[in-house]
Amino acid sequence: MLVTIIYNTDFKSNADSLRNDIKQEWAECNVNKLGVTESLMGVKYQVQFDGSIIYTGQTPVDNTTVINSIKERL
Repeated sequence: MLVTIIYNTDFKSNADSLRNDIKQEWAECNVNKLGVTESLMGVKYQVQFDGSIIYTGQTPVDNTTVINSIKERL
């Protein structure tokens, strides 16, 4: 299981928090974080689960929403 968090460096604390919550839910999950100084194709925050985008936007979404999205895909 792999989760990738791509985030604008302004949202580092949000990405850290999401990583911690994911690891608390699934200790065996690999979580990669990639901080970028600009946007990625116009997006400042994106979460991927096993290569599929589960959230993309200009601001972070709450951690519970991301975790529930992952659970739906398991």
